[in-house]
Amino acid sequence: MPVAVKSTKSLTKLDFSGELNIYTASETMDVVKAALKNALPIQLDLSEVSEVDAAGLQILMTIKLHSTLHGVAFNLIGCSEAVNELLGLADLAGFFGEPTVLSGIAA
Repeated sequence: MPVAVKSTKSLTKLDFSGELNIYTASETMDVVKAALKNALPIQLDLSEVSEVDAAGLQILMTIKLHSTLHGVAFNLIGCSEAVNELLGLADLAGFFGEPTVLSGIAA
């Protein structure tokens, strides 16, 4: 599974790994939707993502928008080269707002 959920009383952490693409999007989104039912701060670790496409980007944007709409903190703690490349191509580094994690991408 491309995402593992670790929830505590004060945080929902989503650890993504492997391929985050159209082939894994449906299964991944089901897990993400269940995890976002809690109104807890969200932490994403994308450091182990080997491949990401537009479907994967849509999932990541959904998570960020969910946090904004529900007024919960959003923290991105790691990005793989594949994620950095896609965010750079899509000019979305600023959207995710983590310049220290998204090094090498012009916001």
